[in-house]
Amino acid sequence: MRAELGGVAVFTAVLLSGLTAGSSFELPSPSNVTITCDSYGVMVSWTSSGLSENASFNLQLKSNNPSPHIFINTSSHQYNISELLQDTGYNHYLVEVKARDGEYESPPADSKKFSFSYLQNADIQCNLAFPPVDLIPGERRLFFRFSNPLQLYRRTPALRSLTAAESLCYDVFDNRARTNRTEYITFECTSKTCEGNVSFPVEQEEYCVKLSGRIRQTRLEETKYLCYCGSLGPRVPITVYLIPLFLFLPCCALSLAYFLAKEINKKMKKKYLSKFPKPLRLPFGPSIDQTMFIIVEDDHFENRVIKVIHTKSPDASSGSSTPPYLKSSHLSHHSCGNDLAKDPEGGELKEKLIDPYSNGAEMSTGGLPSGYDRPH
Repeated sequence: MRAELGGVAVFTAVLLSGLTAGSSFELPSPSNVTITCDSYGVMVSWTSSGLSENASFNLQLKSNNPSPHIFINTSSHQYNISELLQDTGYNHYLVEVKARDGEYESPPADSKKFSFSYLQNADIQCNLAFPPVDLIPGERRLFFRFSNPLQLYRRTPALRSLTAAESLCYDVFDNRARTNRTEYITFECTSKTCEGNVSFPVEQEEYCVKLSGRIRQTRLEETKYLCYCGSLGPRVPITVYLIPLFLFLPCCALSLAYFLAKEINKKMKKKYLSKFPKPLRLPFGPSIDQTMFIIVEDDHFENRVIKVIHTKSPDASSGSSTPPYLKSSHLSHHSCGNDLAKDPEGGELKEKLIDPYSNGAEMSTGGLPSGYDRPH
């Protein structure tokens, strides 16, 4: 009897050990199930071990909404669930991940709860990034401007289910309120670009502001302090600089045009004058360059104007500067019809300015030969 009982005990032990060995062969659960969310979507990722190349993963998206849960199958170790999220402003979610390899399935591994609504009790709060802000100094004021995130993130999971009546509300903190965050200014924006300003009546070394906001139940991440270093005092109007500039530029253009026209004219004159022959020079006397009027007076001829072409020849000797055709002997034979004689005292010609409109009596006085009959 005892032998039979011993055999039954051994059989039972072997059966239990077989069952234990069979039950110990189960797939390990995925680990490090992580939720990553930003302004444009949500990504879930995980790690696993002890699986074959043909293993896959079953995902189940759960929410506090009573709507049916969503199931996904993938062979990757991450999945973008952005398109599966509905009405994110009022719900929180978690993702359950199971590994499946052949006919075996692992126990589930859950992610942390996450939500885009700051009113939901969630482990991970998904916020929207505040758009870049431009600072513009003014007179005792600091102006700021940025793109409205309501328009920027309109098609993302966080805001795609919004109604047209929703708007952006944002708060502005200045650097005077760093120790007391209850002091802030609230703005509302529905346009494509949001603008505002903060007053700084007291002169400071730098002027800083910090912005945060919300759209429905979704928060915009708070910016760091954005600072402007400079003066916010009264500024000189830009027209003070533009008017002199607009007056100066036309003057420069006119001066340049005048200079260019003058240079072109000079070059054209030089070009055309070079085509004409050089002035004629007589081989036997001075060059015909100058014209001189002289008056010759002697004892026999008075009140006579004689036009003489006279230029001092560069080849003339330094001993005599009087051309040969101005000598008294020459003038007596080459005087255009008038016989001239040299001065009886010195023999040289005298210059005298006379009135060409003298009367006849004055012109008749002189030393003409007595037998000369002068026409009347």
